[in-house]
Amino acid sequence: MRRAIRCLRLGVALPLGAALIALPTTLATAQSTRLIVDGQAGLGYSTNPFLIDGDDRGSAFSELSITPQLIQVDEKGDAALRAFYRRTDYFNRYDSADAYGAEASARRQLSETLAGHASVGYESSILGQASYGLVGVLDPSVPIDPGTPDIALLGLRQRQESITAAVGGDLRISQRDTINAEGRAVQINYGDTGLLTSSRTTSATLGWSHAVSARTSVGLQGSGSWSDFGRQGNSGSFYQPQVTVTHSLSETVSVTAAVGALFITSRTPAGTVKSTGLSGNVLACKSSQRTNACLRAYADAQPTGFGDVSKRQGVGADYSYLVRENDVLRASLDFSRVQETSDLPQARNASFITGGASYERGFSRRLFGGVAGGYRRATGSDRGAVSDLNVKAFVRVRWGDTR
Repeated sequence: MRRAIRCLRLGVALPLGAALIALPTTLATAQSTRLIVDGQAGLGYSTNPFLIDGDDRGSAFSELSITPQLIQVDEKGDAALRAFYRRTDYFNRYDSADAYGAEASARRQLSETLAGHASVGYESSILGQASYGLVGVLDPSVPIDPGTPDIALLGLRQRQESITAAVGGDLRISQRDTINAEGRAVQINYGDTGLLTSSRTTSATLGWSHAVSARTSVGLQGSGSWSDFGRQGNSGSFYQPQVTVTHSLSETVSVTAAVGALFITSRTPAGTVKSTGLSGNVLACKSSQRTNACLRAYADAQPTGFGDVSKRQGVGADYSYLVRENDVLRASLDFSRVQETSDLPQARNASFITGGASYERGFSRRLFGGVAGGYRRATGSDRGAVSDLNVKAFVRVRWGDTR
């Protein structure tokens, strides 16, 4: 597995290295540089911090986290370095747990017709642990994204390590037509365990969009994903041809949607299984001076830690309201599920509901405090439902740029 990780790093370093190494040059004329470090401490209680089976699972906890961010912007693009570290100490029943990660990303207008972007990220965390997280991050709409957690593994208290790299661009071929493309590689490692298997996934997306009007664009998009697992004889792939639509209902409301077909192949020692279905995603957002709200839905596929590819569907909503200049109310609600497509005996169907809300008050531009709470419920095909209700109070201190 270590050799596989090294190979992945080398494989993504070559195409991605040029973009990330060039950051100092591309940012030589940066007009804005921001260095922000958020430190947060909290106390709380969770009725089931890791979503495990059994009785008497609750514990109080303390939490410390830090999130440094360096962002540089000029007239042709931006670049960012972000990292986080979070440690949670439980007062009883559980050992302490930590999560950490980092991401480097860049977007650049390379010419009048060509724009490019690149990113590389790493994260290590325990699947199933309540993600209390930082409430007051600089830009919560652009989180570190090293790979979607595998909800079929919730409750196993398994640590997941992810390495992700992506390179892409948009080329305008006429006043109304644009071609976009992206390549992505993801390595997921579960360590030394007999039940789960690590995976290496590469994917590619190619699309074309046509501006029908100033507010509406339509197009076609195709994507493919190929996964090799650490267990011999396990591999999988899926393909998604889609029709895309982007429409601005007004200056504050926009909708982006894609709909198409889904073709999945899972190869395991139990045999090869092919499955089809619908694929798509929808994102509708409304923004104003004080309020931001988004609705989202998706249907696609995902490699799992059991060594196959499963169908995945989900819907969610996000809301934030600026009460005052430094006071923010946030809320979110999500439902997701995975459906097995292989004949593996350990593969499982699973569903997951999570919702939460937080209120943060700014006492100054550097000192903040607030409360956050959430509810989670996980259901698997081989077990009953388990749930968690959690709440915490926190304080946050910001160093660096306070704009």
